[in-house]
Amino acid sequence: MAAPDCAGRENHVRLNGERSNASLPAVRTESVRVAEAASDPLAAIALRSSRTLRRVFVLGIALAFGIVFARLLSVEGRGLGFDAQAHALGGWGAADAAVMPVAALGAIAVAMLLLVVSASEERLAAAMRFGLPGFDDRARAIANGMVWAGIALLAVHFAAPAFAWMPGGHEAAGVLLGTVLGVGTARLHHQAISHEAYRTFNLVSMLLAAGSLGAMSITPTGEWWTLNFSTLGTSDDLAAASFNVGIVIAGLGMAVLGPALTRALGEARFAARRGGLGAARVLIAVIGASLAGVGLVPIDTDTLLHNVFACAAAAGFAGLAGCVRAFARRMPRTLVVLSFVFLGIEVAAMFAYQVLGLFNLTVFEIVAFTLVFAWLIALVATTHAHPSAEPNEHELGIATAAVAAHTHAHAVPRRRLAPAGSAAHARPAGRDDEARLRGPRRTGADRLRPLGMPGTDASADDPPDHAALV
Repeated sequence: MAAPDCAGRENHVRLNGERSNASLPAVRTESVRVAEAASDPLAAIALRSSRTLRRVFVLGIALAFGIVFARLLSVEGRGLGFDAQAHALGGWGAADAAVMPVAALGAIAVAMLLLVVSASEERLAAAMRFGLPGFDDRARAIANGMVWAGIALLAVHFAAPAFAWMPGGHEAAGVLLGTVLGVGTARLHHQAISHEAYRTFNLVSMLLAAGSLGAMSITPTGEWWTLNFSTLGTSDDLAAASFNVGIVIAGLGMAVLGPALTRALGEARFAARRGGLGAARVLIAVIGASLAGVGLVPIDTDTLLHNVFACAAAAGFAGLAGCVRAFARRMPRTLVVLSFVFLGIEVAAMFAYQVLGLFNLTVFEIVAFTLVFAWLIALVATTHAHPSAEPNEHELGIATAAVAAHTHAHAVPRRRLAPAGSAAHARPAGRDDEARLRGPRRTGADRLRPLGMPGTDASADDPPDHAALV
């Protein structure tokens, strides 16, 4: 009769252990929030505001796409040409009023898609409890890439004459740029989708692009690409509002998210230098505030002040990329290499524009904006540990205590110990086999490696290992 009792007790203990392990992710999530609030209040505030910021960014992107859809569905848009000299709202007339509800439905569809693309795992799980379909990481990454590819295709379409010099014209340019941007952003999203800061900053980048796209679709400024991007904000109509409001909100969002983007640099594995974390956040805030200034002061309102804001944004990025090793002693090698490569590209582009005259200011602005946003995304991808990684000692202590309490509440009462010397007190058979299967005990250096910290065989100046960006 003892054998069935022991088997039932073993199964009960195993089920209790499974329940405890199932509750560990939720406990660890709470412990991460506690640790962040205690060690980095600015980053904790930025992360708490991410959900609200994402909704604001999604709303702005949807409105910009609504403008684009209305332009495409208008009488002029249904023609194959693009009238760069159109007036007011792109030449819309009374006959175009019927397409507005369709454009609004398209904007709502984009908003719903982006809410799914940028949602956290907890929000998706909550939506599934209400009977909504689930979406895996691969589907969300593909959807994100499709939106970015659509932005590239439409941007080339609305500036088609600018690509007349290319073999195949603007059709070939659109397919090329759309494919490269779509595939690249899809792969990046699939790799970094678990990072809260990345998902929010992805929308910041998309809002800047979508606002510019909305302005490009209906601007009456003619061939604006022969001058600069700032020309899109000078027409004092809906096109100018789309460009200026988009760049202002994107700039302010970048400044607010600075602490969240740099949160990981404060971890012990990077050995942040004194004042390095604060300097990085100040430079990101300078870039964001300068972008907002570019939108608040159009180039035709005050050219000097507008150019000051633009130069301040460029100088802020130069400081970030050029001083990357001054922020921490063990910066990721991938980020260091990318920083110097990006800085070299920016200097080369400025020389080609100002000295050689190989291209105009619009091309230089595209290069500069792309480098800034790509560098900040690389910062998150190379410094933030994956959420499923081993917790650090502080998090592990909180999670262990909570799991221990949970296990104790469901534990099976122990049997009374048998008197010493009895047959029941003998060592159970198979204990030596279990110890042999577990292998040798790990040393202190080995325990540090799952936590992302180097062991005793690593140099103090070696950066932690990180996967290369794909």
